[in-house]
Amino acid sequence: MRTVSRLLLPFLLLFNVRALDAQGPTPKPAEPSVAAANRAVLSQLPFADRQDFEDATRGFIATRNNAADLALYGFLKQDAPPTVNPSLWRQAQLNAIHGLFKVTDGIYQLRGLSLANMTIVEGATGLIVIDTLYSADVARDALELYFAQRPRKPVKAIIYTHSHADHYGGARGVVREEDVASGATRVIAPAGFMEAVVSESVTGGNAMARRAQYQFGIPLPRNDRGNIDAGLGKMDMGGRGGGGLFAPTDTIEQPIETRVIDGVTIVFQLAPKSEAPAEMHLYLPQSHVLDMAENVTHNLHNLLPLRGTEVRDANGWSHYINDALTRFGADVQVLIAQHHWPVWDNSRVVERLQVHRDLYKYVHDQSVRMMNQGFGPAEIAEAMTMPPGMENEWSARGYYGTLSHDAKAVYQKYLGWYDGNPATLNVLPPADGAKKYIEYMGGAAAVVKRAREDFNAGNFRWVAQVMDQVVFADPANTEARTLAADAFEQLGYQAESATWRNAYLLGAQELRNTTAPAPRPSPGVGPDMLHAMPLSLVFEYLGTRVNGPRAGAARIVINWRFADTQESLVSNLGHGALTTTLDRSKPDANATVILTRPALEAIVLGQRTLANAMQSGAVTVSGDASQLTKLFSFLDAFDAAFPVVEPRR
Repeated sequence: MRTVSRLLLPFLLLFNVRALDAQGPTPKPAEPSVAAANRAVLSQLPFADRQDFEDATRGFIATRNNAADLALYGFLKQDAPPTVNPSLWRQAQLNAIHGLFKVTDGIYQLRGLSLANMTIVEGATGLIVIDTLYSADVARDALELYFAQRPRKPVKAIIYTHSHADHYGGARGVVREEDVASGATRVIAPAGFMEAVVSESVTGGNAMARRAQYQFGIPLPRNDRGNIDAGLGKMDMGGRGGGGLFAPTDTIEQPIETRVIDGVTIVFQLAPKSEAPAEMHLYLPQSHVLDMAENVTHNLHNLLPLRGTEVRDANGWSHYINDALTRFGADVQVLIAQHHWPVWDNSRVVERLQVHRDLYKYVHDQSVRMMNQGFGPAEIAEAMTMPPGMENEWSARGYYGTLSHDAKAVYQKYLGWYDGNPATLNVLPPADGAKKYIEYMGGAAAVVKRAREDFNAGNFRWVAQVMDQVVFADPANTEARTLAADAFEQLGYQAESATWRNAYLLGAQELRNTTAPAPRPSPGVGPDMLHAMPLSLVFEYLGTRVNGPRAGAARIVINWRFADTQESLVSNLGHGALTTTLDRSKPDANATVILTRPALEAIVLGQRTLANAMQSGAVTVSGDASQLTKLFSFLDAFDAAFPVVEPRR
């Protein structure tokens, strides 16, 4: 692994897309039943409690005045409209508070400028920066905002709390590469950090990128009928210059490690497989500040985000919080996280830790209890309610995760996708099954007529479900697309979860655009990501692009030798699968290829063709060169705009 690397995440680069296609017709108003349901929320939750607003503004020093992004959510200053759940509107208002804030002596946070927070700890001779936001441009601006109010000192250390790009992508806006390379700036991360970054960013990257557009609602307009928040913060504040990364120069390996960094004592607590595969908490005993990274924020988090990833361990998550409470609870005075705003005073901090410890344990245990009673994932999700005593707890509301899909995630962790009913064991593909459903239901016209009656009765969940069948049976059915979009829209207006709202509203927007989107080449793996990946993972990535059926019975064995890195491996294509063995070669290989890492990367990225590389001498082949050409011919390209709410046409 290279000591200093720079990564661009394809799925997060897609966050910056403003619109995939024309938005189509103007969004519609809230139906009377939705408006009434949203009004009812005002009497169901303690809106008179303004503690969060006091905490979110406490310690405010200054903000940026020259950022157009910060004005996009000005409409949130008004009262909640009928098209937004008032609980989510409140969260969106809190997340719109932005600037530089003093947490306590020597500790500052930059909040609301990106999806995540940057925390700055003032050391004896310089600064310790905890998380660097998503992009270099915003991170640079955030640090300059800090320097406008505080002494300009060098950054002595960067600490990544976990392996998500909104927490490390802005590193190049904070320090220079030469400072990291020389050791002037240390880069500290939890064990397994780089492996987690590569795993989450490459293997399912294209599918995750497309789904992330739904989760975060990036192509939606910013207004009360579109995107108002992401639950954790505002996506627009994330910058458009892309993200990068310095690979860690130091990792935390033990469950508990204490380091002194530029005169500041920090106790690190590893929390792997919680909110991220590689994550850690930090305690600063001199300041009595506990940083829970992304494991205790002001919402119920995801156990399986809508964009997709590995299922997270709710039980372990709860245990990590309890460990932090046990170790630091008697001493801590301030609780911070790398999203949202702090909590002050020991009694409030202890209570917050207890709430979130119990919240994740409850979701886990109750899901498992019902699972063991034979209930399926949809039944468990429908039956799951807030833990007793948390009904009015703002920080436990499902603005990002939800009880519903978190319960399904617990089920998936233990039992997988199959609900045990043989009827669901081998169902027809969506388009084929939809055609049979519509045939049995008397044809599309009859289904749409009855669904319209259900829409008028406020049965939007069912309308969305049944119209999905009509659209997949006939994506050109404009009436069905319109009604499905209308149902999605009303579900979005009523959702308390920002991610659910975004998904529903983007689904509506895409259904109303009746022109099939043109395929868009996926960025695949970015150049900096590819350059940072170990050779073994590069070939693992290529293996995921092999079209097995097209490869068929082909058997291709190639020896690879890299002149610049002195690495070697043998790749074997057989039975449609590409496997590799490092530091080996085979005398009976079809071909032996000699090249450099940059040459391979240019070919994989499509910056030059294999034929051109061989012709120029950048790649030399002994043996049967046609087998190398054949191997690359089996690699698929991906469509970054594949359909979600309709079948492929």
